[in-house]
Parts: sequence; structure tokens; C-alpha cells
Amino acid sequence: MKKVLVVLCISLPMLSAFAQEIVGSRLTDAHVDVEGTKISMVPPKGFTKAVNFAGFQQDESGSSIMVLDLPGPFSEVSKGFTKEGLLTQGMTLIQLEEMTLNDLPAVLLTAEQDAYGNTYKKYILAFGNEKESILVNGTFIKDDPKLGEPIKTALLSVVYQSEKEIDPFDTVDFEINTNSTGFLFAKGMMNALIFNRDGKIPSQSDDQANFIVSKAFSEILTGDKEQFALNRIKQLPVAIEEIVSMEPIEIDGINGFEIVADGKDRKTGSLEKVYQVMLFTDNLYYILLASSKTDFDENIDLFKKIARTFKRK
Repeated sequence: MKKVLVVLCISLPMLSAFAQEIVGSRLTDAHVDVEGTKISMVPPKGFTKAVNFAGFQQDESGSSIMVLDLPGPFSEVSKGFTKEGLLTQGMTLIQLEEMTLNDLPAVLLTAEQDAYGNTYKKYILAFGNEKESILVNGTFIKDDPKLGEPIKTALLSVVYQSEKEIDPFDTVDFEINTNSTGFLFAKGMMNALIFNRDGKIPSQSDDQANFIVSKAFSEILTGDKEQFALNRIKQLPVAIEEIVSMEPIEIDGINGFEIVADGKDRKTGSLEKVYQVMLFTDNLYYILLASSKTDFDENIDLFKKIARTFKRK
């Protein structure tokens, strides 16, 4: 959904105070393809293919390099790159450098963020064209500075292959069936599949109905899954005004909660109906999230029908 995608974008500052550096020149034998993306890079020593996201991880240090593909031209995404925008994501900007990556405009950010009782340092490489924007996010505990340079070096080794064909359905470990619902596949990104009426991002349909299925990147730390599901729906750009219903649900042998809520667009104030299913497996979860601006009862019925076709591969 258009507004949900906004939550996935990280707002950062575009500055011109630094000389531009050219990075990501060519592929070498040391480069490794990041599955499900158009990115290849040389991962740091000791990093392995990530289990729950596109990128690499080092379990012993809790460090990671995550590749995020955002549906939007870099020229538009970069307009939101402000220090204040970074603060809304709980991050403090330390430095920003302009670069050129494979003939594309790029920026490299250094930031810090407090989470789970630790302070994390981040290197974020952002670049793109008029079709898509890419973020490569390297994260490590600030108190372990020896990881900083290897992660930064890995980011600067990125090679973007714009013509590479990616099958988004091969990059996720789940499937969903939208046959006979009027919903079309629109985009695959970040462990997620996005469906809407016209297969366009953003959708041009009258009801602006969207359906997103995704898998969590990391483990959850709460034992109260019902409260976790409630908190999650309240984090959307839709201002939730009333929880219409919340029921336990089981799909594909996974237990969770199904929520229907009334809300309003935070910017326009227009009414919006929101549907969310969270399915918990071990310490991870799948989330099925949908919304519409009109035809509420009909769309909620369709959302429920689609959700019940969910199954793991």
C-alpha cells in the first residue's frame, strides 16, 4: 500500500558539502550476488548469507548488511533526505557523503541508533534511478568498532546490475493466491509481495485498495503476541481510530491474530479501512496488511479471502 511503503523508506539528508567519490566499478571473482536483488558485493570476512532478509549477517556480533529495494525514483526519494527525517526513525546523522555508483547518484550516510539496550552504528548506501531506489544498510554495535571499516568497504564494493531480471516470487518463502479477487501483483520488495487493483505503484484505482504480504526481518522479543499485533497496526501512517474486531486466527498451521480497524489518512483525513493478520512462528512472524478508501465491506471480505490462501513454501 502506498502509505505503508512510506514507513519502509528511510528519510535522510542530501547535502553537497563533500566531494563526490566514484564507487562500484566492476564485478570481480570476490563479488557475491545478493539473492533477490540486482546487487552484488564483496561481503566482509565471517559474514554469511542472511536467513530472513536480502543480504549478509554475522551471528556472533549481531552485525548485518541488508539490501532494500524501494518502489520510487531516487530523485523523489532523496528529497526526503533530511536530518529531521532520520530522527523520526530513531537515528542520529553523523555524516553524509555524495557519491556516484555505477554512473548513478548515491549518498553514503553514517548514523547511530539505540535499540535493544545497545547503541548501533550504521553505514547506509542509498542510490537509484527513475524506476527504483536502493538502500544497503550495514549495522554493527558501536562498541565493536573493528567491524566498521570492513562493513563500509563492503558497501563501497556494491555493483548494481540494472538489467538483471529478478523473479520476486522466488525471493520469498511464502505464496498467496489472488485469483478471482481482482487484485494483481504490483511489486516485490524486502521480503514482501504487494498486490493492488491495477498492478501499479502507486495504485491509480478509485478505492486505493492494496494488499501486502511480508516476513519479519528479525526476531521479536515479546511474549505478548496479541499486544504486539495491536501495537503494530497503530504504527501505520493511517491514524487508527477504532479497532472494529480482533480475533485469533490459524492459517497454514500458524496461529496469530486478525484485526479490522477504522482509521483516517494522517495527511488528508480521508476515511480508510485497515486489515491486518499477524502469524507467529517461533520468534518470527508473517504480516498480511491491507487497506482501502472505499467499498469497505466488500474489500474486507476480499482481504479475508486472500489472507486465507497464505501458505509457506
